[in-house]
Amino acid sequence: MPASTSLARASRSMAQAYRSKRREEAHVDELDVEAARARAIVALSMRAAAMMLSSGATAARATRLVLSICRFYGLPAQVDITYTRITISYEPSSASDPITVMRMVKPGSIDYDQLTRVENLIQTMTREELEIEVMYTRLHNIRREPRTYRGWVMQAAAALMGGGVAMLLGGNQSDVIIAMITTFLVELVRSNMDRRGMNTFFTQASAAAMAAMVGLLVMYGRAYLPDGLQMASPGLVVAAGMVPLLAGLGIVTAAGDAIDAYYMSAGSRAVEVFVLTSGIVLGLVATLSLGLWLGVPSYLAPIGGFSATPLAQLVSAGVIAASFGILCNMGPRSALAATAMGVVAQLAYMGAAALTTSAPGRAGLAALMIGLLARLVTTPLRIPLVALVSTGIAPLMPGLLLYRGIFALVSDIPEVPGSIPTPGEDAQTLLLKCLMTGACLAVGTSFGSALSNTGLRLATKGTVQRPIRANGDGSNVRRRRG
Repeated sequence: MPASTSLARASRSMAQAYRSKRREEAHVDELDVEAARARAIVALSMRAAAMMLSSGATAARATRLVLSICRFYGLPAQVDITYTRITISYEPSSASDPITVMRMVKPGSIDYDQLTRVENLIQTMTREELEIEVMYTRLHNIRREPRTYRGWVMQAAAALMGGGVAMLLGGNQSDVIIAMITTFLVELVRSNMDRRGMNTFFTQASAAAMAAMVGLLVMYGRAYLPDGLQMASPGLVVAAGMVPLLAGLGIVTAAGDAIDAYYMSAGSRAVEVFVLTSGIVLGLVATLSLGLWLGVPSYLAPIGGFSATPLAQLVSAGVIAASFGILCNMGPRSALAATAMGVVAQLAYMGAAALTTSAPGRAGLAALMIGLLARLVTTPLRIPLVALVSTGIAPLMPGLLLYRGIFALVSDIPEVPGSIPTPGEDAQTLLLKCLMTGACLAVGTSFGSALSNTGLRLATKGTVQRPIRANGDGSNVRRRRG
């Protein structure tokens, strides 16, 4: 073979090897770029999920929104979200290592304003096609924003909520005034213990004990109160202090996760509801037992509720819903929508009396109406569903039932002297009614929203959607260039 032919063949072999090496280096660089982009998308999704969970979103809702972020940026990731844990995993191909990130989330105070901002930002992302860096910056800015209301506004809202509960139960002017003072003190105790990092169980117990202590003081010192306050009902005052504690238990999110088949998250939330309710029971039992031991009259708790005029019930329901919305840090526009939901809930509760005389059944029907209506208005109002539902059912929380049941449990004299005994009103029956009312509220709202979802899907089934480009694997997922 001529030397020139051998030299030419060797040169071609060297050139081919050089080009092959350059292609391998370029492929490695491409994989590195894709891995970096995937890590950025996972970090963004993790931040959004943590903010939603800590603000009060359900695990099902947080999962759907995180998956929408991943799909929008072209990342086929697996997402697993429970009440306290977020796991996002992405396996690009056999040629590169998978990316799996897990973060533990500590449940915090409910912040529906932050939840609203995060959900609206995700909707803006798909509408304006925001880049990853822009999304991360905006999420960071949302997290750094202070709460909408100052501490004294929250305490004033708690006072208004207590006055609204007293008015809803048919209390007189004295009951309303003392109930406002009681719930103000309850919120003061709860917020101070939260700031100091106290365990939530003992926070609930201390707040409930404060409400019961005010009732004992009012009962014991009735003779020393001004003439206008001597007609106050201490039992109604204590019951008013229970409603803010019960409304913040998260029974709506627990039921929502259970219906959406997120059973681990639903179970965790249910256990939390049980523990926090046990804290309320502990605070009430300890304080009431102390009062009975000291000889405070046993008619501290009324046997039955009072009856307010229909107009007073609607006004007080709106006040309760708006006040609870402020306590959950809802914005002014969202608090106004919550007020309307509270009025609708009370109106439905009053109308359900024509169908059933059962208090839990009426509460469930009213919650069903709230779930139906709230799902229809969340999209145009751009307010999270869980925010509207939780605040809307706040006037229906069984604070009086819980207090009467606990008092009957620790007292040897269940009837008010001179009153007509009510059959079957023992401690077990009252506590069972309280439990059934809470369950009916949770299931009613979840079932109502599910029915509304089904109706909306059927109504929009034939609409034409905007075409979406297909990925290389054939799935219809929106992809963006880096």
